[in-house]
Order: sequence, then C-alpha cells, then structure tokens
Amino acid sequence: MSASPRISALLLAGGQGRRVGGADKGLLPYQGAPVSAHLSALLRTVADELLISCNRNTDQYEQWADQLVCDASTDYPGPLAGILSGLRQARGELLLVLPCDMPLIDKPLLLTLLTQAEAHPGRPLFFCTGEQPQPLPCLIPCSLLPALEEAWLSGMRSPLRWLRAMHGVCLELPADDPRLTSANTPNIWQALH
Repeated sequence: MSASPRISALLLAGGQGRRVGGADKGLLPYQGAPVSAHLSALLRTVADELLISCNRNTDQYEQWADQLVCDASTDYPGPLAGILSGLRQARGELLLVLPCDMPLIDKPLLLTLLTQAEAHPGRPLFFCTGEQPQPLPCLIPCSLLPALEEAWLSGMRSPLRWLRAMHGVCLELPADDPRLTSANTPNIWQALH
C-alpha cells in the first residue's frame, strides 16, 4: 500500500437492520459467505485502503478492514454519520462509499464512479436509476470533510440532501439496473440466493 493512497473505500455496515429483524445486514450470508466478505473483496480491487463503518460485531468486521470506524453517537444516527466517520479516518483523496446491502454491485459500476471523478474534480458523484436518485454508493472528495462536519452540526442527516448541497453529479443508469438493488428486507435477501 502506498504511503498516500488515492482511493479510500468505506463499507457502511453500521445500521440496526430493523427491516431484517435486527440482524446485522453486513453479516447476512450471500453465496456462502457474509455479504461484507464479498463486498470487501470487491472494494479492494479498486481502492488503496478499506474502512468499515460498524457499530457491533467488530471482531468479525476487523478481518476484512484496514481500519474500523464507529459512529460518535450510539443511537444509530444513519449512513451520513458513517460517512462522516469514514471521511475523518480516510487517508485517500477520494472516499468510495458502499452500503453493505447491495450484493449485486460490480466492479464496472464502481469504476464508473472513479473514472468520472476526473471530469468533475471536487464534486461528489452518485447514481440515478431512471428518475430515482440513489445516494449510495457514492464517491466523495475527502476535501469535503469540513463541509460535511458543518452540515452535520447544523442538523443535516440525509446523504442525498448533502450530496445535492455539494453540487453532486448524478450519473444516469437504466431504471431497471439490478446492480443497485438494496437488499434491505428478508424477502429480497431470499430472492438473491
């Protein structure tokens, strides 16, 4: 690993898993292993360092991460809190953020974010499927940490609202692109097996 990595990756696995009966979504099985094992391996193909945001089961997540990050608050304040913690710890120039409940995401989609970054310096990138914005996954310049800290202190909690406030660039995908399927219910998880 280089002393000054360009790409830091953040896997968001810090939620309560309310829609999956309180299970830790990042540890749910997918193709014979925890989904976070798959997604961590994928992120390592495009990033110089891997951070995992988790608020429980740290002994399991640390096997995949270069570093674990936890929310400053213990009340599960949402994905923007994980992103803030990740930006504070990232050593790269860009932070590639991926939620742990998107097992169908692939390397070409992640590379789309990374290759588009050069055309939009200083701006975050995310996807839209049809007319529907998808704030996660996203790519955030680490230089935006002060802006996110200020927004957080002012009460901002929505990743999409913050990305838009930062003049984020929405990259269009077909409305039926399955790669951004958010497997956030037991039925969706079952359908993926």
